[in-house]
Amino acid sequence: MAIQGKGVLRLVGGIFLPLGLAFLGGAAWSGNRQNTILKTWPKTEAQVTKSQLTKSQDNDGNWTYGTALEFRYTVNGKEYNTPSHSSYQTSNYTGMKLQLDAFAPGTTHTILYNPADPNDIRFDAGYTFGFFLVTFAFGLIGLSFSLIGALLLLVSRGRTAGPACPSCGRSAGTDASFCPHCGAPLAST
Repeated sequence: MAIQGKGVLRLVGGIFLPLGLAFLGGAAWSGNRQNTILKTWPKTEAQVTKSQLTKSQDNDGNWTYGTALEFRYTVNGKEYNTPSHSSYQTSNYTGMKLQLDAFAPGTTHTILYNPADPNDIRFDAGYTFGFFLVTFAFGLIGLSFSLIGALLLLVSRGRTAGPACPSCGRSAGTDASFCPHCGAPLAST
């Protein structure tokens, strides 16, 4: 029975550990991507031409909110009108309403744009939780899965229980002189 239990621990640990490492790899890729955007994409001033609050309902009937915006800006003498949306949605209506108010039509903001495709913009880029949300989520899942997997694999190795009692057949422990289960003397080696 103990061998089967250890086998299950090895199987589950052998699944969780690689999945956790994959999520950690995804977190590293995502974090690197967001950091690259912050460090290498050029900045330009853009005027908000449209802004609205978006809302959607999940399967449990809870509402989440975001922002949908449109920006007008110029890159290399060419004018662009590009729609964009908040990098995350939240159940915090007040927080998204504040963002919407800050990005009211006619206001001007610094945005980042992809030099290879100036229609690819980020208006909420920064070293913030929202901008790195996917990185944090993948990292937390990856760390949890990796720790659980490693712990299960470690536990599955276990310690040897010691010799079996010649009288009852149960494990007696490595330093025992008498069986802790039946009291029979153990043969000394």
